[in-house]
Amino acid sequence: MNKSWLMALMVLPAGFAQAQDSGLSVSVGARAWYAQWTTFGYYAPLNNAGQRVNLALTQVPASDKLVWLPIVSVRYGDFVGSISAFPSTRFSFVDDGSGTRSELDVNLGYAVMPGLTLTLGYKKVSQGDGADVYRPAGPVAGISANAPLGGAISLYGALGIGRLKTPAGDNIAFKAGYRLTELGLAYTLNAERFPRRWTLTAGYRIQVLSSYEAFNAQDGRDTTQGLTLGAIATF
Repeated sequence: MNKSWLMALMVLPAGFAQAQDSGLSVSVGARAWYAQWTTFGYYAPLNNAGQRVNLALTQVPASDKLVWLPIVSVRYGDFVGSISAFPSTRFSFVDDGSGTRSELDVNLGYAVMPGLTLTLGYKKVSQGDGADVYRPAGPVAGISANAPLGGAISLYGALGIGRLKTPAGDNIAFKAGYRLTELGLAYTLNAERFPRRWTLTAGYRIQVLSSYEAFNAQDGRDTTQGLTLGAIATF
Protein backbone atom coordinates (compact mmCIF):
# COMPACT_ATOMS: atom_id res chain seq x y z
CA MET A 1 0.00 0.00 0.00
CA ASN A 2 1.39 3.41 -0.99
CA LYS A 3 1.39 6.06 1.69
CA SER A 4 2.42 9.69 2.04
CA TRP A 5 3.80 10.63 5.45
CA LEU A 6 4.50 13.99 6.99
CA MET A 7 6.42 14.65 10.15
CA ALA A 8 6.10 17.75 12.28
CA LEU A 9 9.18 19.95 12.62
CA MET A 10 11.15 20.04 15.77
CA VAL A 11 12.58 23.34 16.90
CA LEU A 12 15.31 22.59 19.41
CA PRO A 13 15.04 25.11 22.27
CA ALA A 14 18.80 25.53 22.40
CA GLY A 15 20.07 26.53 25.79
CA PHE A 16 16.70 26.02 27.50
CA ALA A 17 16.68 25.80 31.27
CA GLN A 18 20.38 26.54 31.46
CA ALA A 19 22.20 29.27 33.31
CA GLN A 20 23.74 32.10 31.29
CA ASP A 21 27.45 31.55 30.62
CA SER A 22 29.66 34.61 30.17
CA GLY A 23 32.13 32.82 27.89
CA LEU A 24 32.12 29.83 25.58
CA SER A 25 30.20 26.72 26.66
CA VAL A 26 29.42 23.44 24.93
CA SER A 27 26.44 21.23 25.83
CA VAL A 28 26.06 17.58 24.86
CA GLY A 29 23.16 15.29 25.69
CA ALA A 30 20.15 13.35 24.53
CA ARG A 31 16.38 13.34 24.85
CA ALA A 32 14.13 10.31 24.99
CA TRP A 33 10.84 10.98 23.18
CA TYR A 34 7.92 8.58 23.57
CA ALA A 35 6.50 9.43 20.15
CA GLN A 36 2.79 8.90 19.44
CA TRP A 37 2.57 9.46 15.68
CA THR A 38 -0.58 9.77 13.59
CA THR A 39 -0.24 10.63 9.92
CA PHE A 40 -2.51 10.63 6.89
CA GLY A 41 -2.98 8.07 4.15
CA TYR A 42 -5.39 7.26 1.34
CA TYR A 43 -8.18 4.72 1.66
CA ALA A 44 -10.33 3.21 -1.06
CA PRO A 45 -12.82 0.41 -0.15
CA LEU A 46 -13.68 -2.40 -2.54
CA ASN A 47 -17.09 -2.46 -4.24
CA ASN A 48 -19.05 -5.61 -5.10
CA ALA A 49 -17.03 -6.01 -8.28
CA GLY A 50 -13.75 -5.99 -6.35
CA GLN A 51 -12.79 -2.52 -7.60
CA ARG A 52 -11.50 0.25 -5.39
CA VAL A 53 -13.81 3.26 -5.34
CA ASN A 54 -14.36 6.52 -3.46
CA LEU A 55 -10.75 7.30 -2.60
CA ALA A 56 -10.64 9.27 0.65
CA LEU A 57 -8.13 10.81 3.04
CA THR A 58 -7.77 8.95 6.33
CA GLN A 59 -5.72 9.15 9.53
CA VAL A 60 -3.34 6.25 10.21
CA PRO A 61 -1.73 5.84 13.67
CA ALA A 62 1.65 4.19 14.14
CA SER A 63 2.69 2.08 17.09
CA ASP A 64 4.20 4.24 19.85
CA LYS A 65 7.98 4.36 19.75
CA LEU A 66 10.73 5.48 22.13
CA VAL A 67 13.24 7.50 20.12
CA TRP A 68 16.57 8.88 21.37
CA LEU A 69 17.48 12.32 20.01
CA PRO A 70 21.16 13.37 20.37
CA ILE A 71 21.77 17.09 20.93
CA VAL A 72 24.89 19.26 20.66
CA SER A 73 24.87 23.03 21.23
CA VAL A 74 27.48 25.78 21.51
CA ARG A 75 26.90 29.06 23.33
CA TYR A 76 28.96 32.23 23.46
CA GLY A 77 27.44 35.07 25.43
CA ASP A 78 23.97 35.69 24.05
CA PHE A 79 24.51 33.65 20.86
CA VAL A 80 23.74 29.95 20.58
CA GLY A 81 23.90 27.30 17.86
CA SER A 82 22.62 23.74 18.00
CA ILE A 83 22.25 20.56 16.01
CA SER A 84 19.93 17.65 16.73
CA ALA A 85 19.10 14.41 14.93
CA PHE A 86 16.23 11.96 14.79
CA PRO A 87 18.10 8.72 13.92
CA SER A 88 16.65 6.53 11.20
CA THR A 89 13.76 4.68 12.87
CA ARG A 90 11.33 2.08 11.56
CA PHE A 91 7.65 2.61 12.45
CA SER A 92 4.81 0.11 12.10
CA PHE A 93 1.26 1.27 11.36
CA VAL A 94 -1.98 -0.27 12.57
CA ASP A 95 -2.98 -1.15 8.98
CA ASP A 96 0.10 -3.41 8.74
CA GLY A 97 2.13 -0.87 6.77
CA SER A 98 5.54 0.41 7.83
CA GLY A 99 8.02 3.13 7.02
CA THR A 100 11.38 4.60 8.01
CA ARG A 101 11.88 8.17 9.19
CA SER A 102 14.94 10.31 9.98
CA GLU A 103 15.51 14.02 10.62
CA LEU A 104 18.17 16.69 11.01
CA ASP A 105 17.75 20.08 12.74
CA VAL A 106 20.19 23.01 12.72
CA ASN A 107 19.35 26.18 14.68
CA LEU A 108 20.89 29.54 15.53
CA GLY A 109 19.57 31.71 18.33
CA TYR A 110 20.00 34.94 20.23
CA ALA A 111 19.03 35.58 23.85
CA VAL A 112 17.10 38.86 23.74
CA MET A 113 16.93 38.81 27.54
CA PRO A 114 17.82 36.33 30.30
CA GLY A 115 15.63 33.28 29.89
CA LEU A 116 14.24 34.25 26.46
CA THR A 117 15.85 33.10 23.19
CA LEU A 118 14.74 33.63 19.58
CA THR A 119 15.81 31.00 17.04
CA LEU A 120 16.02 30.55 13.27
CA GLY A 121 16.81 27.20 11.76
CA TYR A 122 16.59 24.63 9.02
CA LYS A 123 14.77 21.29 9.16
CA LYS A 124 15.27 18.28 6.88
CA VAL A 125 13.14 15.14 7.01
CA SER A 126 13.33 11.85 5.14
CA GLN A 127 10.40 9.39 5.31
CA GLY A 128 9.69 6.50 3.04
CA ASP A 129 8.33 3.10 2.22
CA GLY A 130 10.43 1.41 -0.43
CA ALA A 131 10.66 3.58 -3.54
CA ASP A 132 8.26 6.18 -2.13
CA VAL A 133 10.42 8.68 -0.24
CA TYR A 134 9.18 12.00 1.11
CA ARG A 135 11.88 14.63 1.76
CA PRO A 136 10.42 17.91 3.05
CA ALA A 137 12.79 20.64 4.20
CA GLY A 138 12.69 24.33 4.96
CA PRO A 139 13.13 27.21 7.40
CA VAL A 140 11.76 27.35 10.93
CA ALA A 141 11.43 30.13 13.50
CA GLY A 142 10.99 29.66 17.21
CA ILE A 143 11.07 31.10 20.69
CA SER A 144 12.20 29.32 23.84
CA ALA A 145 11.99 30.49 27.41
CA ASN A 146 12.66 29.37 30.95
CA ALA A 147 11.61 30.78 34.32
CA PRO A 148 12.95 29.77 37.76
CA LEU A 149 10.41 28.23 40.12
CA GLY A 150 12.68 28.12 43.13
CA GLY A 151 15.94 26.40 43.91
CA ALA A 152 17.25 24.28 41.04
CA ILE A 153 13.85 23.82 39.38
CA SER A 154 12.65 25.90 36.45
CA LEU A 155 9.81 25.92 33.94
CA TYR A 156 10.70 25.83 30.23
CA GLY A 157 8.63 26.21 27.09
CA ALA A 158 9.03 26.43 23.32
CA LEU A 159 6.87 27.63 20.44
CA GLY A 160 7.70 27.23 16.77
CA ILE A 161 6.31 27.84 13.28
CA GLY A 162 7.67 26.94 9.87
CA ARG A 163 7.04 25.99 6.28
CA LEU A 164 8.42 22.96 4.42
CA LYS A 165 8.49 21.93 0.79
CA THR A 166 9.95 19.05 -1.19
CA PRO A 167 12.69 19.21 -3.84
CA ALA A 168 11.55 19.68 -7.42
CA GLY A 169 10.96 16.40 -9.21
CA ASP A 170 10.18 14.27 -6.14
CA ASN A 171 7.27 11.86 -6.64
CA ILE A 172 5.82 12.80 -3.22
CA ALA A 173 5.52 16.57 -3.08
CA PHE A 174 3.63 18.83 -0.68
CA LYS A 175 3.90 22.28 0.86
CA ALA A 176 3.05 22.27 4.53
CA GLY A 177 2.55 24.54 7.51
CA TYR A 178 3.94 23.61 10.88
CA ARG A 179 3.52 24.47 14.55
CA LEU A 180 5.18 23.26 17.74
CA THR A 181 4.34 23.55 21.42
CA GLU A 182 6.42 22.13 24.28
CA LEU A 183 6.23 22.69 28.02
CA GLY A 184 8.13 21.08 30.86
CA LEU A 185 10.26 21.25 33.99
CA ALA A 186 14.04 21.32 34.31
CA TYR A 187 16.33 20.51 37.21
CA THR A 188 19.87 21.95 37.13
CA LEU A 189 22.76 20.43 39.04
CA ASN A 190 25.81 22.69 39.26
CA ALA A 191 29.14 20.91 39.53
CA GLU A 192 32.44 22.17 40.93
CA ARG A 193 34.39 20.12 38.42
CA PHE A 194 34.04 18.94 34.84
CA PRO A 195 31.30 19.29 33.50
CA ARG A 196 30.06 22.65 34.76
CA ARG A 197 26.53 21.35 35.32
CA TRP A 198 23.87 18.81 34.40
CA THR A 199 20.38 19.75 33.25
CA LEU A 200 17.60 17.16 33.55
CA THR A 201 14.28 17.83 31.79
CA ALA A 202 10.80 16.33 31.66
CA GLY A 203 8.10 17.70 29.38
CA TYR A 204 5.38 17.14 26.81
CA ARG A 205 5.78 17.96 23.13
CA ILE A 206 3.11 18.41 20.44
CA GLN A 207 4.04 18.91 16.78
CA VAL A 208 1.52 19.37 13.97
CA LEU A 209 2.16 19.58 10.22
CA SER A 210 -0.67 20.41 7.82
CA SER A 211 -0.01 19.31 4.24
CA TYR A 212 -1.87 21.65 1.90
CA GLU A 213 -4.33 20.02 -0.51
CA ALA A 214 -3.16 16.48 0.16
CA PHE A 215 -6.39 15.22 -1.43
CA ASN A 216 -8.43 17.62 -3.54
CA ALA A 217 -9.10 20.62 -1.25
CA GLN A 218 -8.41 18.68 1.97
CA ASP A 219 -5.24 19.18 3.98
CA GLY A 220 -3.44 16.15 5.38
CA ARG A 221 -2.82 16.36 9.11
CA ASP A 222 0.22 14.87 10.77
CA THR A 223 0.62 14.89 14.56
CA THR A 224 3.50 13.66 16.70
CA GLN A 225 3.24 14.05 20.47
CA GLY A 226 4.40 12.50 23.70
CA LEU A 227 6.48 12.76 26.85
CA THR A 228 10.14 13.75 26.69
CA LEU A 229 12.96 13.13 29.17
CA GLY A 230 16.38 14.68 28.68
CA ALA A 231 19.86 14.87 30.19
CA ILE A 232 22.37 17.51 29.06
CA ALA A 233 25.92 18.10 30.27
CA THR A 234 27.42 21.59 29.89
CA PHE A 235 31.20 21.97 29.69
